[in-house]
Amino acid sequence: MKRIAVALLVLTALAVVPAAAQVGVKFGAMPIGSSWYVYAASYSKILERALPPGSSIEVIPQGGGIANPLTVSQGKADVALANVATSRWAYDGIEMYEGRQARNIRALAGGLNKVFAVVIISQDFINKTGYDTVEKILQNKAAVRFVCKPEGSTAPPTARMIFAQYGASFDTIKSWGGSVTQVSGGQIPALMREGRADLWIDVVPPNHPAVTEGMLTANLKIVSLSESTIKALGEKGLYGDTIEPGSFPKQDQPIRTVNPGTVIIANENMSNDMAYLLTKTICESKAEMVEANPSIKPFVPEDAWKPENTGIPLHPGAIRYYREKGWMK
Repeated sequence: MKRIAVALLVLTALAVVPAAAQVGVKFGAMPIGSSWYVYAASYSKILERALPPGSSIEVIPQGGGIANPLTVSQGKADVALANVATSRWAYDGIEMYEGRQARNIRALAGGLNKVFAVVIISQDFINKTGYDTVEKILQNKAAVRFVCKPEGSTAPPTARMIFAQYGASFDTIKSWGGSVTQVSGGQIPALMREGRADLWIDVVPPNHPAVTEGMLTANLKIVSLSESTIKALGEKGLYGDTIEPGSFPKQDQPIRTVNPGTVIIANENMSNDMAYLLTKTICESKAEMVEANPSIKPFVPEDAWKPENTGIPLHPGAIRYYREKGWMK
């Protein structure tokens, strides 16, 4: 009887222990059809299995590299995909974030894929001027016809930072007799092909459709940035990287450039336990993510905490996970 009484007491105690509370997580991504929307949807399915029963994750089908740091900072999303570079700019309050500094964003895991600043010059322009790098174009104040995506993309601020290393800007290019055209990425290959633009700077992953089209249909050359330019951009969150041969058509040599990176960020107010759980799940689900999204293959969980892959301070919950794994001291 005594044993029965003890067992009843234990069962009674267990019955009053509350189950883990359900949670709702808003995951910032990009519009439907984008790679980030697909990433967020895939991660959501994985994360829902790790959260308490009945929990849910809502993918926000808007935003992007520029908007998402502010979306998280303002509490409109709990977690989001963002660029390493734009997260750094938002944290520092520079570029498009002047007056909107986001000091309350924190990194969970970075280095998810490869996204490169791609510098493309028309071969006709190279033949005419002899300037086969962006540095030579800027140093010689050439009357170059420059084209890139509209504001809101990471391409314009990246181009401005490259130009600034040589005292140039969009306005000075115009003053040299050149031009600056900002149109949607899908329109740019035609401008290069028709000889209406000479220099194209974009921020894209390997095999990006617009760059692929441009390389296949026009006489273009992807060129490297100088190591001094790469070093200077690294101080602004654009870290040096190499585009491996074959990443784009007619690109048979490695190209040195910078990688704006992809990182998953959260608000500093997220609980340490939740940040730990999200970081753990992201890092330990690589195989499943790669099966659904091959472009995640470059992700190295052991390096997901490193500054060049995050750009901003880590969330304490993420630090706990990386130290627990022995990846971070």
